[in-house]
Amino acid sequence: IGNLVLSAFKFVAGVVANSGAMISDAVHSASDVFSSIVVIIGIHVSSKESDKEHPYGHERLECVAAIILATILCITGLSIGISAVRTGDYKHLAVPGILALVAALVSILCKEAMFWYTKVNAQRIDSAALMADAWHHRSDALSSIGALIGIAGARLGFPIADSVASLVICFFIVKAAYDIFHDAVNKMVDHACDASDEEMIRDCIKAEDGVLRVDELRTRE
Repeated sequence: IGNLVLSAFKFVAGVVANSGAMISDAVHSASDVFSSIVVIIGIHVSSKESDKEHPYGHERLECVAAIILATILCITGLSIGISAVRTGDYKHLAVPGILALVAALVSILCKEAMFWYTKVNAQRIDSAALMADAWHHRSDALSSIGALIGIAGARLGFPIADSVASLVICFFIVKAAYDIFHDAVNKMVDHACDASDEEMIRDCIKAEDGVLRVDELRTRE
């Protein structure tokens, strides 16, 4: 709900104040709405018990949803970047209004608050998906800082700064899309856990009474 309200506010501020960077930042905030929905759906669907059609459970459906989300995010990010490059004659670009500057400041404060709220609760319930969502909030806060710098630069007499900020935000969105896609694909193809996790599993097994050794250990994310 917070992301929906913030996205709408930033989008309106970007349109009214003639700031491409703020409109781009609004799209990035909207992507957080999708990521949160993916987390909600993923937790709900993956918790379903196995049935005749899905004897191994439903957890892979979370990965499918994440891959779809990553694709949409990537297309959105690239379109923002292309739009920033095609702006045209930078000498005659509209200077962003003060409302865009205010929106950037509000966004930084709100997204940082969302990051800490989500991070604390992710640690409390030990949820990797929720922790990933928390860092998505942090990336949005960083993109808002980029928007703030770009808008301020444009108001100080460097209109190109707003478009440069849009390109920076494009990078953040595409990177977020890549991270989501990479993580989902690793889970889809049964990528092994990292060495430290496997070592913890081995230590846990060896600590059990009667266990002599671990002959073979196979893991998957």
